[in-house]
Amino acid sequence: MVSWLVIKRASERRRPQRRRRRCLRVRVAGPGPGAVLAGGSFAASRLVWKWSLVAEVFSLNNLFVGLLFALSACVHNAESVAHKRKLAQWGALCCGLGLCNQHTLVVYVLVIVPWALLQLSAPSVLSLWDVLGLGLWFSAGFLPYLYLPVSSYVNMARWSWGDQTTLAGLLTHLLRAEYGTFSLAKSEAGVSMAHMLQAHLNHCVADLSLPVLALAGVALLQASWKRRRCSLVWLIAVMVSLYSVFFAWRANLDIETPLLLGVVERFWLQADAGMCVLAGVGLGWSVSWLQRRLAGGAVWTAGAWLLTAGLLSHMIHSNHRECDQSSNDVVEKFAREVALSFPEDSLVLTRGDLPGNTLRYLHYCQALRPDLSLVDQEVSLSTPLHATPLHTPPRPSMLVYAPPRPTTPVHTRSHTRPTPAT
Repeated sequence: MVSWLVIKRASERRRPQRRRRRCLRVRVAGPGPGAVLAGGSFAASRLVWKWSLVAEVFSLNNLFVGLLFALSACVHNAESVAHKRKLAQWGALCCGLGLCNQHTLVVYVLVIVPWALLQLSAPSVLSLWDVLGLGLWFSAGFLPYLYLPVSSYVNMARWSWGDQTTLAGLLTHLLRAEYGTFSLAKSEAGVSMAHMLQAHLNHCVADLSLPVLALAGVALLQASWKRRRCSLVWLIAVMVSLYSVFFAWRANLDIETPLLLGVVERFWLQADAGMCVLAGVGLGWSVSWLQRRLAGGAVWTAGAWLLTAGLLSHMIHSNHRECDQSSNDVVEKFAREVALSFPEDSLVLTRGDLPGNTLRYLHYCQALRPDLSLVDQEVSLSTPLHATPLHTPPRPSMLVYAPPRPTTPVHTRSHTRPTPAT
């Protein structure tokens, strides 16, 4: 949709004012091959497909990135100031909600906010009340955070991110201080920025394909010729570039390790969305340019559809085998076997996403081993004693680490000799 609006906006500026209404009807009549390529190449890419199957923040972050792109295109195309102001209010709300879900969206927000204010001030004078109103809409997006101090005060949650009844505790969670603010780990030593950027480029070539990257380059080339008409294209390009550089700087994990590479590559999704939109714009502009310069307009449109269908078919075929996890139950078997191996009434100290999340899901959602008590070492052990959930028994019969520590003894009530951890 974003690429379709950008292409049509450029064509509208070349047409007389009396034909604007007709152009609007054509614009919303249906998407072209560029719009289908933009959405399809992103949806069928390996990372999007893979992480859409996981209960993580990245799928919802993709939604907010798409909403910001779409609202930006609508603001760019809006004819009246009132319409732009209304769209900007929805955009401010989406910025706040998106930051509640994923902190990396802040790079896009820092770029899109001044651009939106510039769009609002271009046809008229932007008043202070307008800015305050947008600030209120932005602040309203953070209302879900009110649940945290309320839940911490009631102290009935079976698992929490610490004590948020104080401002310091709330800021600790909001800034992810346990893991390091705007970092992937608190003490890991990562690779250089150049190495991280090279890995990101290799991912784009392998997962998005060279034709998609080439079409994105065509969009930038076309935008460089007509800068005033293509501010939205440059907006997306700047957001993607700044985000890629910022993340390469802050991603302090060693991507030479396959496991840590899997952690890092999830954050490349946010930049991939912008690259796919630029590719769709590039394809649409290429077809429009060929139709104007050469004869046989229908031939070029048909060729664009064939190119889009071929690229998407190839991506779906190549990614289906790896991303089809419909019969994969390895993680469930792992968590079930680990949970059933613990002695009765054990207090289990978990560390890491795999043992922690899987055990909690089976324990809380499927009521497996209700006698166990699960405590996350990375978060819960830093929680003050008065904020410890009421569900944790004060005297567990056994203390077990998951994953185990080779040299850590298991302490029981009978004070038997230390034995290897389970």
